[in-house]
Amino acid sequence: MKVGILGAGQLGRMLAGAALQLGLEPHLYDPETQACGHSAGRSWPFSYEDQDSLERFARTVELCTFEFENVPVSAVQTVSRYSLVAPGMAALAVSQDRLHEKNFLRTLGIGTPDFQAWVPGAELPPQGILKTRRFGYDGKGQWDLSRSRPQPGVTCICEEKLAFQRELSQIGVRSRSGEIACYPLVETIQREGILCEAIAPARQVSQELVNQARLWVTKILEALDYVGVLALELFEVDGQLLANEMAPRVHNSGHWTDRGCRTSQFENHWRALLGWPLGDTEALGHCRLINLLGSVPEVPPPGVHATYYGKEARPGRKLGHLTCLADTPEAVDEISSGVLSHAT
Repeated sequence: MKVGILGAGQLGRMLAGAALQLGLEPHLYDPETQACGHSAGRSWPFSYEDQDSLERFARTVELCTFEFENVPVSAVQTVSRYSLVAPGMAALAVSQDRLHEKNFLRTLGIGTPDFQAWVPGAELPPQGILKTRRFGYDGKGQWDLSRSRPQPGVTCICEEKLAFQRELSQIGVRSRSGEIACYPLVETIQREGILCEAIAPARQVSQELVNQARLWVTKILEALDYVGVLALELFEVDGQLLANEMAPRVHNSGHWTDRGCRTSQFENHWRALLGWPLGDTEALGHCRLINLLGSVPEVPPPGVHATYYGKEARPGRKLGHLTCLADTPEAVDEISSGVLSHAT
């Protein structure tokens, strides 16, 4: 069976790898000719505005997904005329605009930081986090107003600046049949807006918060009639959860599942799209994911699994990740302490 992926970055590459393991034939469409995922399947290096190529691609594959939420809506609409596309347009419409996303979350009873819309030329509040409504990722397109006073030329959302204790991530998956499964709640460590480490399961978290995170991601999946993997990024503030944002795709905070779970997020994404029974999301032990930013070790540390993305090195770029797995949190901490210096 031929399956399509819009986007051929590292997420597309890992999705393609999972597709191959399931006996599927992945086709990756991305205008970036040097994208690392092109080598993982049949490459389609054409523009998202190239209607003829998009139509040929869509007629070639039986179903299609996307690796990032900012894929042009027009491209998804074109492909969906000839092939089954999931997650669908509803998820894209919500996630591509931070203001719409926050309003959507609140209609579901999901708490968020306080926020307000901001347009160019309007007065900036004295403090808060200013974020572009569209196209922001990895800390790009956002400013701490207590440190700088930008004047972006695009519409933004201004959020309350929280004194949160930590960031968490809840990944859920919903099948075409309506079956839902959740992965363990993950603690994430960010630096300058980039995810550097993920600890799974999250340390010293109450069952109440675990249940709340699962309830929230389930509400989102059902409200959007969602098919596939979705990540909900969260803040923990004084023992309570607030939603930061959602990502309608496989997510960096779930890369550890490839080695640390019975069924990875990538395999379950395809299972959901195909309508197959979802795989077991139970963790095999305790895990720590370490992103490799800017450089990679010449030799992976003993007992640590290395995944490289095949990208050209440059400062701050995600080039791969290391996965440390052990039976106890203490053992994982001991293993990871010796390799954190590689994540520069």
